[in-house]
Amino acid sequence: MQQYLVEMAKRIFKLASNKKFIQGRKTRNVIGAILYTVCRIQKTGHLLIDFSDVLQVNLYVLGSIYLKLVKILQLNIPIIDPSLFIHRYCAKLEFGDKAKIVEQTAIKYKNS
Repeated sequence: MQQYLVEMAKRIFKLASNKKFIQGRKTRNVIGAILYTVCRIQKTGHLLIDFSDVLQVNLYVLGSIYLKLVKILQLNIPIIDPSLFIHRYCAKLEFGDKAKIVEQTAIKYKNS
């Protein structure tokens, strides 16, 4: 992760700690939810399931922590733009030489 994202996560962690949000929860799960929150705010192409996989924690557990965190800190989280994931899914679908064309077509239709 880029340093500015880490710094943002540290500030959110401190806010959550001041609100006593950390107590009674696994720190690694809270940190995962905070990192996902930062990714949502910065509109990166990460999904909650990515953090769930890395942490080896149930997606719904992590999602619950995320939702409670956003609520208690009253964060304004932008809606996810699906176009952030076009490149990712084109790569996974193995279009080969045509991947770039598929991406451009998807983005073209998204913008029209």
